[in-house]
Amino acid sequence: MDFTVENFENKIQISVSRATKVGQMIVRESREERTKDGAGNFLFSPHPTYPSLLRADNNYFLIEGSIRLRHDWKEGDNFSDANKDDYRAVLDEHLEYHNSTYSDGPGWCEGTTTLGDTPCDWKQSPLMYEPDCYQTTLEILETNTRILCPMQHEGGWSFEKADVAPGTTITATKEGTDCFIFFGQACNVNGTAVSKNATKKITSDSINIENVSTKLCRLVKIYK
Repeated sequence: MDFTVENFENKIQISVSRATKVGQMIVRESREERTKDGAGNFLFSPHPTYPSLLRADNNYFLIEGSIRLRHDWKEGDNFSDANKDDYRAVLDEHLEYHNSTYSDGPGWCEGTTTLGDTPCDWKQSPLMYEPDCYQTTLEILETNTRILCPMQHEGGWSFEKADVAPGTTITATKEGTDCFIFFGQACNVNGTAVSKNATKKITSDSINIENVSTKLCRLVKIYK
């Protein structure tokens, strides 16, 4: 899978998939392959209540199209069939079921997600936590699906998303010291044009973002 990659101030790297095809996959095949920061430290941390779940370290965001996300576990993994109800309980707190499906069986679980056309205000990623297991697979289900992957040079970054309907406006408030916005579609920011797939740093207390495209625009706020 090909990505367009941009580095911002050696603090955050923004990768966006391009020209994806149905059936393309990103596969992590061991715990040792989990994401690390620039110093080589793992970025995952355990769920405060369910130790068999980890705070997701890949930070994938669906920008357009549809995907399948599958987790597989085996004997010796921290996550087992006995923990599936815990994972489902965490999903129930966040998952947007009008655009998603979920299924599971012995040694696996998976879900599909489509961007859809329903707007929403700023919220955390619906997939903040995932099973602590040996393998995770992200599969493209629709041609030209776009995936955003912010890579942290150092840990501690937070992520939120919002979906803006065509012709409507949303306010983005600056969070933290460094705050960036990724634009899934063409927008106007305080009257200035911003192109699709652009990432901009917020320096004022807030900005007004108008979706000037004909599609639902997913925005991703990245801050620390």
